[in-house]
Amino acid sequence: MIRMKEKLFLLADDDNDDAELFDEALSLISTDVSFKRVDNGYDVLTILDTGTHIPDIIFLDLNLPEMTGWECLEKIRSNSNYADIPIVIYTTSSSARDLDKAVQLGAAGLITKPSTF
Repeated sequence: MIRMKEKLFLLADDDNDDAELFDEALSLISTDVSFKRVDNGYDVLTILDTGTHIPDIIFLDLNLPEMTGWECLEKIRSNSNYADIPIVIYTTSSSARDLDKAVQLGAAGLITKPSTF
């Protein structure tokens, strides 16, 4: 049997409850996915810059401390080395304006955080 490479999902979210729900939902979807969480945009950039664990996809909250999700998205997209990593905005916002801005800045889309599991 050939095993496919495990996918790495990176979540940047400073809310513990939201991160736990995300992790639980992810574990129900696939066992071939590993999950890493960071609390802020600087940690996302550090992970990318070290190059040791490049994520297959990044889920990025907009309301992060120290560096907003918007700022982090712009910094990631300004580096051509990370052009192929899909970034999904994962936020409480359901604003069409935020979706348009996310796509304009290079995100693959926007997912509104659910209020319940």
